[in-house]
Amino acid sequence: MIAAWGSRGDLQPVTALALKLKSIGRDVLVFATPPATDLLQENNIDCVIAAENVTEFVESMFGGADLSDRSISGFIKLARFAKEYLNSPDYVATQKADMKRGFAAAKRFKPDILIVPNLLYGPYMCIAEALKIPVITYDLQINHPTSELPLFTMEVGKVPGFLNRSLYRIKAMVYPKTIKPKFDMMRGICGLSKDTYADGTPFKVWPHDLPQICAGSPTLCPQPADWPEQKYMGGWWLLPDASNYAAPLELVDFLKHKPVYIGFGSMKGNAEFCTALSTLAIRSLQLAGTRGLLLGGWAGLTRESLDRSTEEGQRLYDWARENVFEIASCPHSWLFPRCAAVVHHGGAGTLAAGIRAGCPTIVCAAQGDQPFHGSLVESRGTGRYLGMVGSKELTPENVAAGIKQVTTDQSILTAAKALSDEVATEDGTANAVAFIDRMAASFAYPWPIEDRQINAN
Repeated sequence: MIAAWGSRGDLQPVTALALKLKSIGRDVLVFATPPATDLLQENNIDCVIAAENVTEFVESMFGGADLSDRSISGFIKLARFAKEYLNSPDYVATQKADMKRGFAAAKRFKPDILIVPNLLYGPYMCIAEALKIPVITYDLQINHPTSELPLFTMEVGKVPGFLNRSLYRIKAMVYPKTIKPKFDMMRGICGLSKDTYADGTPFKVWPHDLPQICAGSPTLCPQPADWPEQKYMGGWWLLPDASNYAAPLELVDFLKHKPVYIGFGSMKGNAEFCTALSTLAIRSLQLAGTRGLLLGGWAGLTRESLDRSTEEGQRLYDWARENVFEIASCPHSWLFPRCAAVVHHGGAGTLAAGIRAGCPTIVCAAQGDQPFHGSLVESRGTGRYLGMVGSKELTPENVAAGIKQVTTDQSILTAAKALSDEVATEDGTANAVAFIDRMAASFAYPWPIEDRQINAN
Protein backbone atom coordinates (compact mmCIF):
# COMPACT_ATOMS: atom_id res chain seq x y z
CA MET A 1 0.00 0.00 0.00
CA ILE A 2 1.24 3.46 -0.92
CA ALA A 3 0.08 6.75 0.57
CA ALA A 4 0.48 9.90 -1.52
CA TRP A 5 -0.34 13.58 -1.09
CA GLY A 6 0.00 16.35 -3.64
CA SER A 7 -0.53 17.69 -7.12
CA ARG A 8 0.07 15.92 -10.43
CA GLY A 9 3.81 16.34 -10.04
CA ASP A 10 3.64 14.45 -6.74
CA LEU A 11 1.35 11.65 -7.93
CA GLN A 12 3.10 10.95 -11.24
CA PRO A 13 6.10 9.33 -9.49
CA VAL A 14 3.77 7.29 -7.27
CA THR A 15 1.85 6.13 -10.34
CA ALA A 16 5.14 5.09 -11.97
CA LEU A 17 6.17 3.07 -8.90
CA ALA A 18 2.74 1.44 -8.65
CA LEU A 19 2.90 0.41 -12.31
CA LYS A 20 6.35 -1.10 -11.79
CA LEU A 21 5.13 -3.07 -8.77
CA LYS A 22 2.11 -4.31 -10.69
CA SER A 23 4.29 -5.35 -13.63
CA ILE A 24 6.14 -7.83 -11.39
CA GLY A 25 2.97 -9.27 -9.91
CA ARG A 26 2.46 -7.22 -6.76
CA ASP A 27 -0.98 -6.20 -5.54
CA VAL A 28 -1.02 -2.41 -5.05
CA LEU A 29 -3.43 -0.04 -3.34
CA VAL A 30 -2.80 3.71 -3.31
CA PHE A 31 -4.43 6.12 -0.86
CA ALA A 32 -4.11 9.59 -2.42
CA THR A 33 -5.46 13.10 -2.69
CA PRO A 34 -7.49 14.22 -5.73
CA PRO A 35 -7.65 15.59 -8.36
CA ALA A 36 -4.46 13.92 -9.68
CA THR A 37 -5.91 10.55 -8.70
CA ASP A 38 -7.19 10.46 -12.28
CA LEU A 39 -3.65 9.31 -13.15
CA LEU A 40 -4.08 6.24 -10.98
CA GLN A 41 -7.50 5.48 -12.41
CA GLU A 42 -6.31 5.91 -16.01
CA ASN A 43 -3.58 3.35 -15.32
CA ASN A 44 -5.96 0.87 -13.64
CA ILE A 45 -4.34 1.19 -10.23
CA ASP A 46 -6.64 0.48 -7.29
CA CYS A 47 -6.96 3.60 -5.19
CA VAL A 48 -8.84 5.06 -2.26
CA ILE A 49 -9.44 8.76 -2.83
CA ALA A 50 -8.95 11.09 0.13
CA ALA A 51 -11.52 13.71 1.04
CA GLU A 52 -8.90 16.44 0.99
CA ASN A 53 -8.63 17.98 -2.48
CA VAL A 54 -5.21 19.47 -3.24
CA THR A 55 -6.65 22.01 -5.66
CA GLU A 56 -8.81 23.37 -2.86
CA PHE A 57 -5.86 23.18 -0.45
CA VAL A 58 -3.62 25.24 -2.74
CA GLU A 59 -6.40 27.71 -3.48
CA SER A 60 -7.10 28.16 0.23
CA MET A 61 -3.41 28.37 1.18
CA PHE A 62 -2.08 30.54 -1.63
CA GLY A 63 -5.00 31.71 -3.77
CA GLY A 64 -5.24 34.96 -1.84
CA ALA A 65 -1.48 35.58 -1.71
CA ASP A 66 0.96 37.28 -4.01
CA LEU A 67 3.88 34.83 -4.00
CA SER A 68 5.98 37.38 -5.86
CA ASP A 69 5.86 39.68 -2.82
CA ARG A 70 9.28 39.12 -1.23
CA SER A 71 8.91 41.84 1.38
CA ILE A 72 9.00 41.04 5.09
CA SER A 73 5.35 42.01 5.40
CA GLY A 74 4.53 39.67 2.51
CA PHE A 75 6.23 36.73 4.24
CA ILE A 76 4.51 37.51 7.54
CA LYS A 77 1.12 37.76 5.84
CA LEU A 78 1.61 34.44 4.03
CA ALA A 79 2.85 32.65 7.17
CA ARG A 80 -0.03 33.96 9.26
CA PHE A 81 -2.60 33.02 6.64
CA ALA A 82 -1.12 29.51 6.27
CA LYS A 83 -1.08 28.93 10.03
CA GLU A 84 -4.69 30.02 10.40
CA TYR A 85 -5.79 27.75 7.57
CA LEU A 86 -3.84 24.68 8.73
CA ASN A 87 -5.26 25.06 12.25
CA SER A 88 -8.81 25.80 11.15
CA PRO A 89 -11.46 23.40 12.50
CA ASP A 90 -12.63 22.41 8.99
CA TYR A 91 -9.12 21.54 7.80
CA VAL A 92 -8.27 19.60 10.98
CA ALA A 93 -11.57 17.69 10.69
CA THR A 94 -10.80 16.75 7.08
CA GLN A 95 -7.34 15.56 8.09
CA LYS A 96 -8.76 13.40 10.85
CA ALA A 97 -11.42 11.93 8.56
CA ASP A 98 -8.78 11.02 5.98
CA MET A 99 -6.53 9.45 8.60
CA LYS A 100 -9.43 7.23 9.65
CA ARG A 101 -10.19 6.47 6.00
CA GLY A 102 -6.58 5.55 5.26
CA PHE A 103 -6.31 3.30 8.31
CA ALA A 104 -9.60 1.57 7.46
CA ALA A 105 -8.41 1.00 3.88
CA ALA A 106 -5.17 -0.54 5.15
CA LYS A 107 -7.01 -2.91 7.49
CA ARG A 108 -9.20 -4.08 4.59
CA PHE A 109 -6.32 -4.43 2.12
CA LYS A 110 -3.95 -6.09 4.62
CA PRO A 111 -0.71 -4.95 2.95
CA ASP A 112 2.61 -6.69 3.50
CA ILE A 113 4.38 -3.35 3.40
CA LEU A 114 3.47 0.35 3.60
CA ILE A 115 5.17 3.10 1.59
CA VAL A 116 4.52 6.67 2.75
CA PRO A 117 5.88 10.16 2.03
CA ASN A 118 7.79 11.99 4.75
CA LEU A 119 6.11 15.34 4.09
CA LEU A 120 2.49 16.10 5.04
CA TYR A 121 1.41 12.44 5.00
CA GLY A 122 4.31 11.41 7.24
CA PRO A 123 2.01 10.46 10.15
CA TYR A 124 0.55 7.71 7.96
CA MET A 125 3.64 5.64 8.79
CA CYS A 126 1.84 4.89 12.08
CA ILE A 127 -0.46 2.54 10.13
CA ALA A 128 2.46 0.18 9.59
CA GLU A 129 3.27 0.12 13.27
CA ALA A 130 -0.35 -0.66 14.15
CA LEU A 131 -0.48 -3.49 11.57
CA LYS A 132 3.03 -4.71 12.51
CA ILE A 133 4.31 -4.53 8.95
CA PRO A 134 7.44 -2.91 7.44
CA VAL A 135 7.29 0.71 6.31
CA ILE A 136 9.43 2.56 3.77
CA THR A 137 9.29 6.35 3.57
CA TYR A 138 9.99 8.34 0.43
CA ASP A 139 10.77 11.88 -0.69
CA LEU A 140 11.19 13.65 -4.01
CA GLN A 141 13.91 15.77 -2.39
CA ILE A 142 16.98 15.36 -0.18
CA ASN A 143 15.40 15.04 3.27
CA HIS A 144 17.85 13.47 5.69
CA PRO A 145 20.78 14.98 7.57
CA THR A 146 24.09 15.10 5.70
CA SER A 147 27.24 17.16 5.95
CA GLU A 148 27.48 17.34 2.16
CA LEU A 149 24.33 19.30 1.34
CA PRO A 150 22.15 21.97 2.96
CA LEU A 151 18.43 21.63 3.62
CA PHE A 152 16.49 20.93 0.44
CA THR A 153 14.95 24.42 0.65
CA MET A 154 18.35 26.08 0.25
CA GLU A 155 20.78 26.60 -2.62
CA VAL A 156 23.78 24.32 -2.82
CA GLY A 157 27.02 26.11 -1.99
CA LYS A 158 25.40 29.17 -0.41
CA VAL A 159 26.49 28.31 3.13
CA PRO A 160 29.83 26.84 4.29
CA GLY A 161 29.76 23.06 4.23
CA PHE A 162 30.54 22.73 7.93
CA LEU A 163 27.17 24.35 8.70
CA ASN A 164 25.09 21.79 6.81
CA ARG A 165 24.54 19.45 9.75
CA SER A 166 23.84 22.41 12.00
CA LEU A 167 20.98 23.37 9.70
CA TYR A 168 19.53 19.90 10.10
CA ARG A 169 19.91 20.11 13.87
CA ILE A 170 17.90 23.33 13.85
CA LYS A 171 15.24 21.64 11.74
CA ALA A 172 15.18 18.72 14.18
CA MET A 173 14.31 21.18 16.96
CA VAL A 174 11.67 23.15 15.03
CA TYR A 175 9.97 20.72 12.62
CA PRO A 176 8.74 18.14 15.17
CA LYS A 177 6.86 20.85 17.08
CA THR A 178 4.85 21.74 13.96
CA ILE A 179 4.09 18.19 12.81
CA LYS A 180 3.66 16.35 16.13
CA PRO A 181 -0.04 17.23 16.52
CA LYS A 182 -0.70 15.28 13.31
CA PHE A 183 1.32 12.35 14.59
CA ASP A 184 -0.57 12.47 17.89
CA MET A 185 -3.86 12.39 16.00
CA MET A 186 -2.82 9.49 13.77
CA ARG A 187 -1.31 7.48 16.61
CA GLY A 188 -4.53 7.91 18.56
CA ILE A 189 -6.57 6.65 15.59
CA CYS A 190 -4.25 3.65 15.24
CA GLY A 191 -4.39 2.88 18.98
CA LEU A 192 -0.70 3.60 19.55
CA SER A 193 1.14 5.36 22.34
CA LYS A 194 1.99 8.96 21.52
CA ASP A 195 5.35 8.72 23.26
CA THR A 196 6.79 5.26 22.58
CA TYR A 197 6.95 2.54 19.96
CA ALA A 198 5.45 -0.86 20.73
CA ASP A 199 8.76 -2.12 22.17
CA GLY A 200 8.98 0.83 24.57
CA THR A 201 11.66 2.84 22.75
CA PRO A 202 10.95 6.59 22.54
CA PHE A 203 8.93 7.73 19.54
CA LYS A 204 10.77 10.27 17.37
CA VAL A 205 9.03 12.50 14.81
CA TRP A 206 12.17 13.52 12.86
CA PRO A 207 14.80 12.66 11.80
CA HIS A 208 13.67 9.05 12.04
CA ASP A 209 15.71 5.92 11.39
CA LEU A 210 13.21 4.20 9.11
CA PRO A 211 14.22 3.08 5.61
CA GLN A 212 13.88 6.00 3.24
CA ILE A 213 14.05 6.45 -0.55
CA CYS A 214 14.90 9.71 -2.22
CA ALA A 215 13.30 9.43 -5.65
CA GLY A 216 15.89 11.75 -7.15
CA SER A 217 18.62 11.24 -9.71
CA PRO A 218 22.01 10.20 -8.23
CA THR A 219 23.53 11.43 -11.48
CA LEU A 220 22.26 14.97 -10.91
CA CYS A 221 22.82 14.87 -7.14
CA PRO A 222 25.00 11.99 -5.91
CA GLN A 223 23.88 10.20 -2.77
CA PRO A 224 25.66 11.65 0.29
CA ALA A 225 28.45 9.36 1.44
CA ASP A 226 27.49 9.88 5.09
CA TRP A 227 23.95 8.52 4.72
CA PRO A 228 23.29 5.25 6.60
CA GLU A 229 22.55 2.06 4.70
CA GLN A 230 18.78 2.41 5.03
CA LYS A 231 18.77 5.78 3.20
CA TYR A 232 18.88 5.50 -0.58
CA MET A 233 18.81 7.71 -3.66
CA GLY A 234 17.75 5.43 -6.48
CA GLY A 235 16.63 7.61 -9.38
CA TRP A 236 13.49 9.37 -10.54
CA TRP A 237 10.22 7.44 -10.69
CA LEU A 238 9.11 8.23 -14.23
CA LEU A 239 6.03 7.25 -16.20
CA PRO A 240 6.54 5.80 -19.69
CA ASP A 241 6.87 8.45 -22.39
CA ALA A 242 3.51 9.68 -23.67
CA SER A 243 4.10 8.41 -27.21
CA ASN A 244 0.35 8.02 -27.81
CA TYR A 245 -0.45 11.65 -26.96
CA ALA A 246 -2.72 13.19 -29.60
CA ALA A 247 -1.54 16.79 -29.80
CA PRO A 248 -3.73 19.55 -31.29
CA LEU A 249 -2.70 20.25 -34.87
CA GLU A 250 -2.14 23.91 -34.03
CA LEU A 251 0.38 22.90 -31.36
CA VAL A 252 2.20 20.51 -33.70
CA ASP A 253 2.48 23.27 -36.28
CA PHE A 254 3.72 25.81 -33.74
CA LEU A 255 6.39 23.43 -32.43
CA LYS A 256 8.06 23.54 -35.84
CA HIS A 257 9.48 26.88 -34.66
CA LYS A 258 11.28 25.10 -31.75
CA PRO A 259 9.86 27.50 -29.12
CA VAL A 260 11.01 28.08 -25.55
CA TYR A 261 8.72 26.50 -22.96
CA ILE A 262 7.65 28.49 -19.90
CA GLY A 263 5.53 26.96 -17.15
CA PHE A 264 5.20 27.16 -13.39
CA GLY A 265 3.25 23.99 -12.66
CA SER A 266 1.24 24.00 -9.45
CA MET A 267 2.44 27.39 -8.25
CA LYS A 268 -0.73 29.25 -7.32
CA GLY A 269 -1.35 32.78 -6.14
CA ASN A 270 -3.78 35.66 -6.40
CA ALA A 271 -4.53 37.77 -9.48
CA GLU A 272 -1.52 40.02 -8.83
CA PHE A 273 0.78 36.99 -8.78
CA CYS A 274 -0.70 35.67 -12.01
CA THR A 275 -0.24 39.04 -13.71
CA ALA A 276 3.34 39.37 -12.47
CA LEU A 277 4.24 35.86 -13.62
CA SER A 278 2.56 36.16 -17.02
CA THR A 279 4.20 39.54 -17.63
CA LEU A 280 7.61 38.15 -16.67
CA ALA A 281 7.20 35.19 -19.02
CA ILE A 282 5.94 37.06 -22.08
CA ARG A 283 8.20 40.09 -21.71
CA SER A 284 11.22 37.76 -21.36
CA LEU A 285 10.33 35.97 -24.58
CA GLN A 286 9.84 39.28 -26.38
CA LEU A 287 13.20 40.63 -25.24
CA ALA A 288 14.89 37.36 -26.21
CA GLY A 289 13.33 37.61 -29.65
CA THR A 290 12.02 34.05 -29.57
CA ARG A 291 8.70 32.33 -29.87
CA GLY A 292 7.38 30.76 -26.70
CA LEU A 293 4.93 28.21 -25.40
CA LEU A 294 3.08 28.97 -22.17
CA LEU A 295 1.65 26.08 -20.20
CA GLY A 296 -1.01 27.60 -17.99
CA GLY A 297 -1.13 25.06 -15.15
CA TRP A 298 -2.36 26.19 -11.75
CA ALA A 299 -0.22 29.31 -12.09
CA GLY A 300 -2.58 30.48 -14.84
CA LEU A 301 0.03 31.81 -17.26
CA THR A 302 -1.78 33.65 -20.06
CA ARG A 303 -1.61 36.87 -22.04
CA GLU A 304 -5.12 37.58 -20.79
CA SER A 305 -3.59 38.41 -17.38
CA LEU A 306 -1.46 41.22 -18.79
CA ASP A 307 -2.27 44.77 -17.73
CA ARG A 308 -3.67 46.16 -20.98
CA SER A 309 -4.64 49.49 -19.45
CA THR A 310 -1.22 50.82 -20.52
CA GLU A 311 0.19 51.19 -24.03
CA GLU A 312 3.10 48.93 -23.09
CA GLY A 313 0.76 46.24 -21.79
CA GLN A 314 -1.33 46.37 -24.96
CA ARG A 315 1.76 46.13 -27.17
CA LEU A 316 2.97 43.13 -25.21
CA TYR A 317 -0.45 41.52 -25.54
CA ASP A 318 -0.47 42.04 -29.30
CA TRP A 319 3.04 40.59 -29.60
CA ALA A 320 2.04 37.53 -27.57
CA ARG A 321 -0.95 36.85 -29.83
CA GLU A 322 1.44 36.41 -32.74
CA ASN A 323 4.40 34.73 -31.04
CA VAL A 324 3.21 32.78 -28.00
CA PHE A 325 1.18 29.57 -28.02
CA GLU A 326 -0.91 28.88 -24.91
CA ILE A 327 -2.03 25.48 -23.70
CA ALA A 328 -3.52 24.44 -20.36
CA SER A 329 -1.63 21.15 -20.05
CA CYS A 330 0.51 18.74 -22.07
CA PRO A 331 2.68 15.71 -21.21
CA HIS A 332 6.18 17.02 -20.54
CA SER A 333 7.82 13.86 -21.87
CA TRP A 334 6.20 14.51 -25.26
CA LEU A 335 6.54 18.28 -25.30
CA PHE A 336 10.04 19.05 -23.98
CA PRO A 337 12.05 17.26 -26.68
CA ARG A 338 10.33 19.56 -29.16
CA CYS A 339 11.39 22.76 -27.35
CA ALA A 340 14.61 24.76 -27.54
CA ALA A 341 14.77 25.24 -23.76
CA VAL A 342 12.57 24.97 -20.68
CA VAL A 343 11.96 27.81 -18.22
CA HIS A 344 10.16 26.71 -15.07
CA HIS A 345 9.85 26.91 -11.29
CA GLY A 346 12.16 24.01 -10.53
CA GLY A 347 9.61 21.51 -9.25
CA ALA A 348 10.98 17.96 -9.01
CA GLY A 349 8.80 16.52 -11.77
CA THR A 350 9.30 19.32 -14.28
CA LEU A 351 13.03 19.35 -13.57
CA ALA A 352 13.29 15.61 -14.23
CA ALA A 353 11.33 15.85 -17.48
CA GLY A 354 13.49 18.69 -18.80
CA ILE A 355 16.74 16.93 -17.97
CA ARG A 356 15.52 13.65 -19.46
CA ALA A 357 14.66 15.53 -22.66
CA GLY A 358 18.17 16.99 -22.87
CA CYS A 359 16.80 20.52 -22.70
CA PRO A 360 18.87 23.40 -21.34
CA THR A 361 17.04 24.66 -18.28
CA ILE A 362 16.30 27.98 -16.61
CA VAL A 363 14.88 27.83 -13.09
CA CYS A 364 12.89 30.75 -11.70
CA ALA A 365 11.97 29.47 -8.26
CA ALA A 366 8.93 30.34 -6.17
CA GLN A 367 9.27 28.24 -3.01
CA GLY A 368 10.22 24.95 -1.39
CA ASP A 369 12.80 22.70 -3.03
CA GLN A 370 12.99 24.84 -6.15
CA PRO A 371 16.07 26.96 -5.26
CA PHE A 372 17.90 23.72 -4.40
CA HIS A 373 17.05 22.22 -7.80
CA GLY A 374 17.96 25.45 -9.57
CA SER A 375 21.38 25.50 -7.96
CA LEU A 376 21.97 21.89 -9.07
CA VAL A 377 21.19 22.88 -12.67
CA GLU A 378 23.64 25.77 -12.41
CA SER A 379 26.36 23.61 -10.87
CA ARG A 380 26.10 20.99 -13.64
CA GLY A 381 26.40 23.62 -16.36
CA THR A 382 23.14 22.51 -18.00
CA GLY A 383 21.33 25.83 -17.56
CA ARG A 384 20.83 28.76 -15.24
CA TYR A 385 19.29 29.45 -11.88
CA LEU A 386 18.12 33.08 -11.95
CA GLY A 387 16.60 33.50 -8.50
CA MET A 388 13.20 33.70 -6.82
CA VAL A 389 10.07 35.09 -8.43
CA GLY A 390 9.64 38.63 -7.12
CA SER A 391 13.32 39.12 -6.26
CA LYS A 392 15.27 42.01 -7.73
CA GLU A 393 17.49 39.53 -9.61
CA LEU A 394 14.64 37.96 -11.53
CA THR A 395 13.75 40.51 -14.21
CA PRO A 396 12.54 40.09 -17.79
CA GLU A 397 15.93 41.38 -18.94
CA ASN A 398 17.80 38.71 -16.96
CA VAL A 399 15.47 35.92 -18.05
CA ALA A 400 15.79 37.02 -21.69
CA ALA A 401 19.59 37.01 -21.37
CA GLY A 402 19.38 33.55 -19.83
CA ILE A 403 17.22 32.27 -22.70
CA LYS A 404 19.70 33.59 -25.26
CA GLN A 405 22.58 32.04 -23.35
CA VAL A 406 21.18 28.54 -22.87
CA THR A 407 19.94 28.27 -26.44
CA THR A 408 23.24 29.38 -28.05
CA ASP A 409 26.06 28.45 -25.65
CA GLN A 410 27.47 25.20 -27.01
CA SER A 411 28.93 24.18 -23.65
CA ILE A 412 25.46 24.34 -22.05
CA LEU A 413 23.83 22.48 -24.92
CA THR A 414 26.51 19.77 -24.78
CA ALA A 415 26.25 19.44 -20.99
CA ALA A 416 22.45 19.15 -21.17
CA LYS A 417 22.70 16.36 -23.75
CA ALA A 418 25.38 14.55 -21.74
CA LEU A 419 23.35 14.72 -18.52
CA SER A 420 20.31 13.43 -20.39
CA ASP A 421 22.29 10.44 -21.65
CA GLU A 422 23.56 9.69 -18.15
CA VAL A 423 20.18 9.79 -16.39
CA ALA A 424 18.66 7.67 -19.17
CA THR A 425 20.66 4.74 -17.80
CA GLU A 426 18.95 5.01 -14.40
CA ASP A 427 15.92 2.85 -13.61
CA GLY A 428 14.51 4.55 -10.55
CA THR A 429 11.44 2.38 -10.10
CA ALA A 430 13.38 -0.90 -10.44
CA ASN A 431 15.97 0.39 -7.97
CA ALA A 432 13.20 1.39 -5.58
CA VAL A 433 11.56 -2.05 -5.71
CA ALA A 434 14.89 -3.77 -5.01
CA PHE A 435 15.53 -1.45 -2.06
CA ILE A 436 12.01 -1.93 -0.68
CA ASP A 437 12.40 -5.72 -0.72
CA ARG A 438 15.87 -5.57 0.81
CA MET A 439 14.77 -3.31 3.65
CA ALA A 440 11.57 -5.24 4.30
CA ALA A 441 13.58 -8.43 4.64
CA SER A 442 16.48 -7.13 6.71
CA PHE A 443 15.84 -3.86 8.53
CA ALA A 444 15.33 -4.03 12.30
CA TYR A 445 12.08 -2.11 12.78
CA PRO A 446 11.25 -0.61 16.18
CA TRP A 447 8.14 -2.79 16.48
CA PRO A 448 7.63 -6.56 16.30
CA ILE A 449 7.31 -7.93 12.77
CA GLU A 450 6.33 -11.57 12.43
CA ASP A 451 7.49 -12.02 8.84
CA ARG A 452 9.76 -9.52 7.10
CA GLN A 453 10.08 -11.57 3.92
CA ILE A 454 8.26 -10.19 0.87
CA ASN A 455 7.36 -12.67 -1.85
CA ALA A 456 9.32 -11.62 -4.94
CA ASN A 457 6.53 -12.95 -7.16
